[in-house]
Amino acid sequence: MARRPDPPPVQGTVVLIGGTGDVGGRLVRLLVDHTAARILLISRSGVVSGDRVEALRLDIAGKDAAGKLPPGATVVNLTEATPRSVAAEVVRNGGSFLETSASPDYLKALRREVLVAGGTGTAILCVGAAPGLSTLMAAELVRDTEAEKVDIGLELGMGRHYGQAATEWSIGSLSFPYRLSGSGNAFVSPGALRRSFAFGRGCRARPALGIGLAVDGIADGSGSGPPALVRTFLAIDPPFVTRAVGLLLRLGLGPVLSRHKRGVTRALRRLPDLGQARTRIAVEVRGPDGSVVASRHVSAGDQAEVTAAMILATIRALSAADRAMPGLSTIVDHLTFAGALNDLRLLLPDMAVETWSTGRIGGNP
Repeated sequence: MARRPDPPPVQGTVVLIGGTGDVGGRLVRLLVDHTAARILLISRSGVVSGDRVEALRLDIAGKDAAGKLPPGATVVNLTEATPRSVAAEVVRNGGSFLETSASPDYLKALRREVLVAGGTGTAILCVGAAPGLSTLMAAELVRDTEAEKVDIGLELGMGRHYGQAATEWSIGSLSFPYRLSGSGNAFVSPGALRRSFAFGRGCRARPALGIGLAVDGIADGSGSGPPALVRTFLAIDPPFVTRAVGLLLRLGLGPVLSRHKRGVTRALRRLPDLGQARTRIAVEVRGPDGSVVASRHVSAGDQAEVTAAMILATIRALSAADRAMPGLSTIVDHLTFAGALNDLRLLLPDMAVETWSTGRIGGNP
């Protein structure tokens, strides 16, 4: 298969909000190695050093913070502490705003503000690993099959301690009921839905718990309206951790964990590493008779590395676009699943990325 041509080099200014965290540090290194962009980190202290990396001392939640960002910049948001009005202002002023949040409620509010504000820029939702890579996997399956139900399973390995913000978000999400996409107004509590996924080729199925993750872009990829139901699940490696979390949720302790998420995060970070540091995603679609029509699987490395590479892949796609796409969009409007895999392997050459499919996809087995 012929290798696709490299996109034009990324230039201009890339602004990272929350860029000093786990994903941000990896993204900075990728930007330095693979782009010619000026890299600007939003920092309250203003203390940042590195090749082509500068600091903008700014409280992003402060009044008129968006007006102090460089006009026309590519802004990557890595924290939900960012007011949604910042995204609206960036888009209104002609910039690009890449949103990495997995929270459905946060994205719903951001989407509303951007639509009301208008402008010539673009906001891209679901940029990252999950949502992001998982969104591309599901959207293409929905487009190529007659899907009545879509199940997305994400497995995260505890082979290393993840960043504080990501860990706190995961714990905090255990207390909030979420709406099932495609099910009307049905709300479900975290952990109420349970099923197993065979994340590895030829491996035993592992337990996973229902959790609310953003699914924007999956229905848009079908070309024929939303699927009947989209469900998202989280599994933790090793599996006994998933079962332990499930037990706590059955006992009604999700809100307690959420209220004490900072203390729980500190305690978890003191524990020894467990499992493997990897990310595995499984997507299954079922037809009208309830049978699995097709599935797609990806196994890759550290989630933070995958997320950072997917962000840069989206930025590269923006640079390669013939014309801007103003307003709201999602990652499926800018990348294909095959293109994302190509970029992952290019940007993370030392990471093993494996993928396989079952069923008939796009007319091919």
